[in-house]
Amino acid sequence: MIYHLVPWVLAAVAVAVTIVDAEQIRKPASGMKTLRRKDGLPRWDWTSSDKKAYGTNLGGLFLLERWMYEDWMVQQGGDDAWDEYTMSKNLGGKMKPILNDHFESWFTEDHMNQLQGAGINMLRIPIGYWPFLSTEETGEPYQNASHLEKLSQIMNWSQDRGMYVLLDIHGLPGSQNNDQSSGRNYTSNNDQQIVDWYSDENQKHSRKMVHNILNWLDAQPSKSVVAGITTVNEPKVFDNGDYHNKLREFYDFSLKALKPHGIALVAHHAFVADPYDYWHDYADRQERGTFVFDDHPYPAWFQNPEPTNRKDLIQNICNFRDQMSGFPAPVLYGEFSGITAVDDNDWVGHYVKTQLKVYGWSAGSTFLNFRMNFASNPVLSLPDHLQWKYSMLNLLDGLIPSRDQSKSVVDWTDSLSSRCGGNPHLSW
Repeated sequence: MIYHLVPWVLAAVAVAVTIVDAEQIRKPASGMKTLRRKDGLPRWDWTSSDKKAYGTNLGGLFLLERWMYEDWMVQQGGDDAWDEYTMSKNLGGKMKPILNDHFESWFTEDHMNQLQGAGINMLRIPIGYWPFLSTEETGEPYQNASHLEKLSQIMNWSQDRGMYVLLDIHGLPGSQNNDQSSGRNYTSNNDQQIVDWYSDENQKHSRKMVHNILNWLDAQPSKSVVAGITTVNEPKVFDNGDYHNKLREFYDFSLKALKPHGIALVAHHAFVADPYDYWHDYADRQERGTFVFDDHPYPAWFQNPEPTNRKDLIQNICNFRDQMSGFPAPVLYGEFSGITAVDDNDWVGHYVKTQLKVYGWSAGSTFLNFRMNFASNPVLSLPDHLQWKYSMLNLLDGLIPSRDQSKSVVDWTDSLSSRCGGNPHLSW
């Protein structure tokens, strides 16, 4: 989620998990290698008419975001630890045991079991570049700890449960958006509309990172759980033509690199104006099933003032029907939440269920986030009455039901709300 210190802006990164129903396995999309990987799960089919992502984000696990657990991050890294970059500078090598303890406590197998029991079928996992590329090459202070051991463990848990993972590279060399969610909050660059990720050197580093990720995955026994990779989360291009061109070139490179591995690219729209129109022709040129469009909608937030008219808020969700219906590729709503200024718990549940219904008509959705902590003195965190609306585990405690796994995902999400009409039965 793009979340600047001042002001708040837009949404964050990650990895996705999906339960396998053997009777729903579809014919592989053209351009992809084979339906079943050796000794693994069937490949996740992003073009399926009924097998959709119903997931959540493991935000704050591998890339620290202060607003998710502000008390802990200030206690460990200092008052000025606005982001992981600064905390890493403050602590140096002392950061590694702190990270290892965090990995073991922030997401556990008990959490995995809770999510599986609720019918969650996709885990979007945000992670920075540094577990895959030495910071000695990039000159940045991030500390590499047991990131990949924990990621491998989560992939194994996923395979044991017939679930899939979407890898989301949330932090790139130099920062792709100047936001704390990338690892570095770079306010002065953002004010000048400068993005260091687009430098030739950082583009070179990022391409090497992608190859390193794929090489690492090839060595993993549970590699078949990976349904897709977001090679850059929420990049910003502003009105800079050079940035626009370099992002398209990076997506071209990513598609070419991922295709031999049978992994789809999940590509964010970069906050351009009219993103569905802007990316339409690009998406239309891609082979079926190799390209998934990533949108992070917050129809009731990141506006000034935040809207509270309930009818308008529901209509904002319904409007996505036309956008997805006219788009030539599946759309994953990779980040969304229950955040709204309306303080009515039952209505928040209705608001989330309507989003699940509409977003489920295309590729599906992954809720931000699986859990959140409250802060005793919130600076970046939200007040408690808002913070919980970002926690799927909170919402599963009575506001949204566990998924009926006797139904296809799309039939179940379609039954959650009477608003926005019926399933348009999209195909690509």
